[in-house]
Amino acid sequence: MRFLVLWALLTAACLLIMTTVDYLIGEKAGFLNAWSVVERLVGRTPAAGDSVVYRALGAFGELVVVLVANSVIGAGLALLARLGIEKLSGS
Repeated sequence: MRFLVLWALLTAACLLIMTTVDYLIGEKAGFLNAWSVVERLVGRTPAAGDSVVYRALGAFGELVVVLVANSVIGAGLALLARLGIEKLSGS
């Protein structure tokens, strides 16, 4: 249960960081832009334009890719944290 909570928190943190970075760099995030996903969700046309993923998969596909990518990164970080905790506790 603790692992799932850690995974959810790290996934949310990754998503927040990715969205913030994409907002700051704007059009330079040409492959996948999480800020553009947010803009589309609130009904605005993204200022950064269409990403490569959006052109290939559409708005829903881009949303799924952003969520899956951040979930995988969050899971990886949670596993690393779990392994580190186990190493430190000696079990």
